[in-house]
Amino acid sequence: MLITLGIETSCDESAVALLGSEGEVLFHRLSSQIPAHAPYGGVVPELASREHLKALPLLLREALDGAQPQLIAVTTGPGLVGSLLVGIRCAAALAWARSLAFVGVNHLEGHRASPFLSLNGRPARIPPDRVLALVASGGHSSWYLDVGEESRMLARTRDDAAGECLDKVGKVLGLPYPAGPVIDRLARGGDPGRFAFRRPKIRDQSGDFSFSGLKSAAIRLIRAEKIDDTGDEQLRADFAASIEAAVVGQLLDPLNGFVREHDPELITLSGGVAANTALRQGLLDAGRRLGIEVLLPEKALTTDNGVMIARAGQLAWARGERHDPRRIDAFSRKIWHPPGMRKILEARR
Repeated sequence: MLITLGIETSCDESAVALLGSEGEVLFHRLSSQIPAHAPYGGVVPELASREHLKALPLLLREALDGAQPQLIAVTTGPGLVGSLLVGIRCAAALAWARSLAFVGVNHLEGHRASPFLSLNGRPARIPPDRVLALVASGGHSSWYLDVGEESRMLARTRDDAAGECLDKVGKVLGLPYPAGPVIDRLARGGDPGRFAFRRPKIRDQSGDFSFSGLKSAAIRLIRAEKIDDTGDEQLRADFAASIEAAVVGQLLDPLNGFVREHDPELITLSGGVAANTALRQGLLDAGRRLGIEVLLPEKALTTDNGVMIARAGQLAWARGERHDPRRIDAFSRKIWHPPGMRKILEARR
């Protein structure tokens, strides 16, 4: 492995990290844009791009002070195009000017690498051959099967992501942005059985999620019960626990079937929602019941960060990926295909 500089600017976090040849973290910094976006209740794309332009040069100057990276890894997508381009162009210029090795990284591959990393200077853990991985964040909710260097998506959300659902429900509830962590804190004192939310009816056996209906039902309940206006803190806590339980229940629902079908050696969790207390505990409990080890990321590595991008870049370089910094570009997201069409396309390969 090469000493690697990782750059992440896919959404509203400017992050830079430096990893040693064994994946040990030598440096990591993150500049959060939450104060800039909080008045709007969500990420404003143009504002995010401008904030990256201000923060990234300062972070890189600090990271490169006395450091000699051999490889630069940068997030190329999915994400906000404007934000991605700030990081990509900066990384590409740096790699070209210093004649450094260069590789573009998929943001979701970065997340899936995060459970194997440590911030205390230890080398990165080497994944086993068969890993079942859940990525849950504000923009993504998917299960993956990683077998050696091959990765296959097993299930995904068909509409909203889990974190997006919690944030939008929390906004209507009157919680500060981002609402997901606040719902987590409220839920610890609530009764998850007080409000029952129906599961979506997905008729095929894909294991896919759908959070848009849950989001709408929760918002209707907030307005019908005036949960946003009441001073009853126990009512708010019970609601938070109930909506959290509905989200976590959907995310973990396909797990038993995936374990039976794919016989993984390890189950991992990553993404912003991986910091949620109920999801972490639910996955640990499921792992004990199934007799499979569950590996959780450090909470500091659940948010978008440069550490995971640097590690994903090292792994990509090790399996032979090479990119020309003069020709690299951003992609906002992959083309979405309905579940039936996905099966047809896979059969044609």
